[in-house]
Amino acid sequence: MRYGDPMRSVILDEHARRNIIFDVLDGIPPSQDESVEEVEFRKEIENDSRNLEYRAEEVGISNPLFEFSSQG
Repeated sequence: MRYGDPMRSVILDEHARRNIIFDVLDGIPPSQDESVEEVEFRKEIENDSRNLEYRAEEVGISNPLFEFSSQG
């Protein structure tokens, strides 16, 4: 996977990407009914913190760890 590849998550809408990002930050495992695209997106952000930050910024989350900790 290349960092910042704009074509990686085109299939998933913003809402789905936000949900997956917050699930990853919260440590929620993938559900059995996730699509191939959702699984790939999840793997991409779980395995690389730079990708997590980049993908979070794409959906309007400027600092994912801060925003996540502020939600609780």
